[in-house]
Amino acid sequence: YGYKWSEVYAQDMFSIFEENGVMDTKTGMKYRRVILEKGGTKEALDLVQEFLGRESNNKAFLKSMGL
Repeated sequence: YGYKWSEVYAQDMFSIFEENGVMDTKTGMKYRRVILEKGGTKEALDLVQEFLGRESNNKAFLKSMGL
């Protein structure tokens, strides 16, 4: 069950890269600054939401599953 949720969060974060371009420098730097540099200093879900700029949802995951 936990692995599926990690896929939901991963797809949601990747959707930001898809929107802005996978090689977009600003998006990559935001990911680095918010997710990688902060590491375990905050709850993981808080970091994900900070990166997304909104609450996480399952839309990108469902789309990736063809639903």
